[in-house]
Amino acid sequence: MVATRAITLPHGVFAEGRLAREAELRAPSGSDEAALLEDGADATPAERVSKLLERCVVKIGGKPPTGVTVRSLTVGDREALLLHLRAVTFGDLLPCVLDCPECAERMDLELSVARLLIAPYPSPQERYETTLRVNGVRCEVRFRLPTGSDQEVAARKPDLESGVRALLDRCVDGAAVDGEPVDRLPDESRPGLSAAMASLDPQAEIALLLDCPACEHRFSALLDSASILFAELTGSSYRLWHEVHALALHYHWSEREILGLDLRRRRRYLDLLAAASGEGWAP
Repeated sequence: MVATRAITLPHGVFAEGRLAREAELRAPSGSDEAALLEDGADATPAERVSKLLERCVVKIGGKPPTGVTVRSLTVGDREALLLHLRAVTFGDLLPCVLDCPECAERMDLELSVARLLIAPYPSPQERYETTLRVNGVRCEVRFRLPTGSDQEVAARKPDLESGVRALLDRCVDGAAVDGEPVDRLPDESRPGLSAAMASLDPQAEIALLLDCPACEHRFSALLDSASILFAELTGSSYRLWHEVHALALHYHWSEREILGLDLRRRRRYLDLLAAASGEGWAP
């Protein structure tokens, strides 16, 4: 029986006016790793996240999620799920490396996934409203939070600016300038709307405040959970198929049986083989 982890999503997804926040997920298996490798460079990071969550999220609100459900999750919910997947696969400690932007000194960090996760938001809503004041003009906006589907559309735009514009436009349900309805959100109000969205979905963007031990420069850096997890899961197709080959050769299991194992169990058997042979295992 596959072990699952029950979690509470920071925001949750609305279905027929009801909020679902309880979710279950399982650790990625070799089959999931293989599916991600098959996408190669054709899929955007947002599309790869959707694919992984669709395969590894067992339930949302007590029901198996569809691809539509996974893509309707807020960006913060998807980020939380990625962090939980990372924890169930590799453990709570998350090592990462970055360079100081001031002196280029390489910094080795060890983060705690549990400390990166934000508590469930107190009062999530399906739609939000905010009033922005730009250059003496009052702009009232009704909007929803960005979702995985919005990220996928934005990622296909030719540049970052057009991608951000497309994402915000998809999330706006209505806007009025000085009380008069408008069809398009004024460009000047977009930064204010982005800030409002970020405050309502703080799990969506994880900023680390760091001090360089070499030059003492203080700076912030964004944590890219998806890139870290994908690098650990699918560092190379050679590694995965080499592990499958080694287990099939010694245990005579089928490819399907081996790919059905999660990474921890697969590596446990490989460690046993290495111990028996007296040689270290090098994937």
